[in-house]
Amino acid sequence: MKIYLDNYQKEAVYINEKNTLVVAAPGSGKTTVIINRVDHLISDLKVKPYNIIVITFTRAAADNMRSRYKTVFNREEAPFFGTFHGLFYKILLKEGFNISIINSSVSYNLIKGVLSKYSDEVSDDKIKEVLNNISSYKTSLQSFEEYKPSLSRDIFDEAYEKYEDYKNKNKLWDFDDLSLQVINLFREERYINKYSSLFKYILVDEFQDCDELQIEFLKLLNEKASLFAVGDEDQCIYSFRGSKPEYMVTFDKIFHGGKKIYLSINYRSSENIVEASKDVIKNNIGRNNKVIKAYKNTEGHIKYSAPFDERHQGEEISSILKASIDDFKENAILYRTNMEARSIIDTFTRNKIPFILLDKGYNFFDHFICKDLLAYLRLAINNKDRECFLHIINKPFRYVSKANLDYVRSYREEKCPFDILIEKKDTPPYQAKKIDDLRKDIIHLNKLSLSSAIQFIISELGYIDYLKAYCEKYNQSFNDYEDILEEFKSACDGIKTILDLLIHVEGVRQQIEESKEVKEGVILSTIHGVKGMEFKNVFLINCTEETIPHKSSIDENLEEERRLFYVGITRAINNLYIFSPKTQRGRFKEVSRFVFEGNFDEANDSKDHGLEIGDMIIHKAYGEGKIREINKDTVKIDFIDGIARSFSLKVLITNNIITIIK
Repeated sequence: MKIYLDNYQKEAVYINEKNTLVVAAPGSGKTTVIINRVDHLISDLKVKPYNIIVITFTRAAADNMRSRYKTVFNREEAPFFGTFHGLFYKILLKEGFNISIINSSVSYNLIKGVLSKYSDEVSDDKIKEVLNNISSYKTSLQSFEEYKPSLSRDIFDEAYEKYEDYKNKNKLWDFDDLSLQVINLFREERYINKYSSLFKYILVDEFQDCDELQIEFLKLLNEKASLFAVGDEDQCIYSFRGSKPEYMVTFDKIFHGGKKIYLSINYRSSENIVEASKDVIKNNIGRNNKVIKAYKNTEGHIKYSAPFDERHQGEEISSILKASIDDFKENAILYRTNMEARSIIDTFTRNKIPFILLDKGYNFFDHFICKDLLAYLRLAINNKDRECFLHIINKPFRYVSKANLDYVRSYREEKCPFDILIEKKDTPPYQAKKIDDLRKDIIHLNKLSLSSAIQFIISELGYIDYLKAYCEKYNQSFNDYEDILEEFKSACDGIKTILDLLIHVEGVRQQIEESKEVKEGVILSTIHGVKGMEFKNVFLINCTEETIPHKSSIDENLEEERRLFYVGITRAINNLYIFSPKTQRGRFKEVSRFVFEGNFDEANDSKDHGLEIGDMIIHKAYGEGKIREINKDTVKIDFIDGIARSFSLKVLITNNIITIIK
């Protein structure tokens, strides 16, 4: 079976160079090139399959590529298709190493044990961050002293020591150990000679995702072996794993005599989507200068919208989906961070739109901050809830000792935990009074509106102080956690009572569980989660400054944020919808610079900021009103006092002077 190859693909498949980098535009057929290159080596150049290795970054991608190769070329056997770690594992087994990989749950519990010494509440995200830091250090080829972790140095040092000690005592390995051991072997002449004679042709997919260790491995083999690498530095979005786009740019300097060739035709996206994506990515400096052309000469539908807030954003998307003739599965809602899924899940649940969360375990309300606030609120409804009491009593620290916590936990009678401590014989009177005052404050939450109750917990009960101390201890950005607080408040908009909120939270949990069984629904995912995928219709939400580009990366990693945006828009086949809400979590937001770079703001007239004639609003000064007229930047509003007033729309929105209540 023959596959049609364009001229760019033919040049790549049949090139006669020792070291080649194929710079592949999105949708340009890189998998087609790789399997055809393998066939060319075996069929035309008579290379033995065991002299070829094809490396990619996931087992699923490797399995898919191997299957395609065998099907297309009617082969019963195939060369090695696998990951770096899979290859390293095979090499070490062959060399007589006894390898037992540490179980991920064991790693998790080891790190949790260390972190628990510093905090009562240890989140999954924090544990993952520590494990990522350990991996990042081991693959960085830096000395221990040179490496700069993203968390407190003391905590990192202790976690690393505990983790490595456990592995060494139990003769266990992690995947980074496989890499390090193979690198050490290959620095010995007898091993490098043996394997460079065996692996004569190395093909690497997603080359832009290689870390320092993987590049070092390829360099060692490249003394004799030929390297054929395929990738796109414009899609390098995993710097937190050690990947660097500069490996693509400086390929010819890293691998002697390396030649770059380009796959320039995007077969996926409509022409105007390709052109807009080029307008965005050309603003990056650290990239190859390349030509990208659309195969299709059709114009896709590009729509830009600036709704008032995330709720209106979700409703607009729901309306588009309901009116569409496409199956739900042909649509993807993409966002920068998982937290942004929260408002979309709420909206889709209300509108009965089926969805599939690619990150199947994610639920915003499982974040430790949400759990803390919900524990306070549950305790307000039932002050005998011992679990919630133990959860919040030292958030902030209220000098309740571990011994006293254990005393409450193991108390046999069914009794209010506040009373258990207050009546304990050795509880000092001043502490008993503080505990009783706290009980009164928590009961008082029932008399407040839900939004006021949440703010009371944050401000008056000192939860904000706990968060600040937590961030200082773990070397975390307080701004990131402040965003979680604001998102929690936004999640409570329109919910009147604590009980209603708890019912809502349980409903969300149930909906997310049910979504795991959905076979055909709208895809909800971070941009990171859909790399390599494509969808007929893509909705890129929350395209605002400090969201994408994310505020944590604007100063130091803006080019990666632009690459993320680029990856998002190049997932679209036919239609692309971009949304920049004017407000997020109650705060005015500026439109993302990437929207302007791609000229998406000119795609259609969206200067009404999501307001429509007939909308009911509340003005901070004049109260309730109804929008009578919108003319460019001027809006006329009929107020309940009988007076019609005109305003600058931009001034109203920028300063959060009005709120939509329709």
